[in-house]
Amino acid sequence: RARDRNRNNATASSTEAAAASPSATPTRRGSSSSQGAREAQQSSNQKKKKSFRYKPGTVALREIRQFQKTTKLLIPAASFIREVRSITHILAPPEITRWTAEALVALQEAAEDYLVGLFSDAML
Repeated sequence: RARDRNRNNATASSTEAAAASPSATPTRRGSSSSQGAREAQQSSNQKKKKSFRYKPGTVALREIRQFQKTTKLLIPAASFIREVRSITHILAPPEITRWTAEALVALQEAAEDYLVGLFSDAML
């Protein structure tokens, strides 16, 4: 920031010196040409600033640690239950249409545990 201030002060003093010299043409204070030059300089300073980014993989490792600490289920319950019922409708006999809540929770825990194991094996 100090460099930007020094640049702005240097350019301001040079323009003032040019305006004070006898060979300089008099300009009005709010002239569009000097205003356009200032806007171009400010926009070029704004383009140079980069947004902060973590190194690749840092956020993923943080998320892994966060999810390992929690015990909540990661798949949304409503969509999992909907998928279980559609599979049941396709594969089970037509008279089996009901599930208990405990059975669905146990099935979801088993499915998530299987997927976590599958993904950890895939990482190896």
